[in-house]
Amino acid sequence: MADTTNAKGKGPSLPSVTNVRVYDRDKYVATGTIVAGEVSIYMPGIMNTNYAKQISVIVNGTEKVKVPVNQDGTFRYYAKDIVKAVTDVVKVVLYNRNGTVMETLDVLIGTTAVSAETRTGSYANMYQVGASYITGGYNNVLTLKALDGKSSGDPTTIEGMPTPMAIELPRLELNTISSVDRIVSGMTEPSGYVRLTVDGTARSVPQADATGYFSISSSSIISGSIVLVESKVGSYYPGSVTVTVPAPAGAPVTPTNLAVSEITQTTAKLTWAASPGATSYKLYQNSSMVPWKSTSITSYSLTGTAGSSWTYQVTALNASGESLMTAKVPVNFLPE
Repeated sequence: MADTTNAKGKGPSLPSVTNVRVYDRDKYVATGTIVAGEVSIYMPGIMNTNYAKQISVIVNGTEKVKVPVNQDGTFRYYAKDIVKAVTDVVKVVLYNRNGTVMETLDVLIGTTAVSAETRTGSYANMYQVGASYITGGYNNVLTLKALDGKSSGDPTTIEGMPTPMAIELPRLELNTISSVDRIVSGMTEPSGYVRLTVDGTARSVPQADATGYFSISSSSIISGSIVLVESKVGSYYPGSVTVTVPAPAGAPVTPTNLAVSEITQTTAKLTWAASPGATSYKLYQNSSMVPWKSTSITSYSLTGTAGSSWTYQVTALNASGESLMTAKVPVNFLPE
């Protein structure tokens, strides 16, 4: 794989050919060495600067949240709720691993379905209003050119033998994640490492077995959790997959009509509509993914200090599992 600390290969075994230049299309990005025909290219700097890690979209001048790119050189961004008309001005922004903008791509908007394209370089496919995703691809092929050492300091340096080098991310495949068993498993490189992050908090870095299989148990996973798994090569984590954990089959629907009432300086009351089949409810406070309180009824009496502010969310439970969370509801206790 090229996505290692050093990419290796074979080159011309000539005394005058001692270096190889690396290009991202027509842009020079790095120089590697050729010693006795053995090519070595230091990759972390190339990958951090010249390889896409995340994308966002800009709609009518407003940038939306970033999401990871796919590992296969493609990307997709959920746009059904944010691109409404053919007159919208939409751009895709590609970010490298250092969080710096690499490229900005214009997105053509239409009202009829179009087939996704496969092209070289970075591109955004035409988006049909009402479709789920904006799709496209990012550059994942570098070009190597052997450099004639005899003329390397001359403005007329001779470069030749262009060779494409596909950037291959380490293998990373995830099995379905359930909020009931709370196990993250899948396949990566044999004996490789993966890093697990749940809802923005790093959890563990387990090692896969000799076949590449890994399995991680994490009690912090609940319905709606955002699970990020990254695969390690060398000293960094170039590959990643992000999954939003669904509610399990048979779990209650998310409670509705969450509201706050009867607010005083030190008390307030939360209420919500019953979820059919629910046997209990969990309350979450201030965006924490750890349950704060549980109740079997559809209300909860709050206490606090004058002038303080909090947010609350509620889920419904039954024997099959837990629903997704409600939207946040703020509670602002009255000042003294």
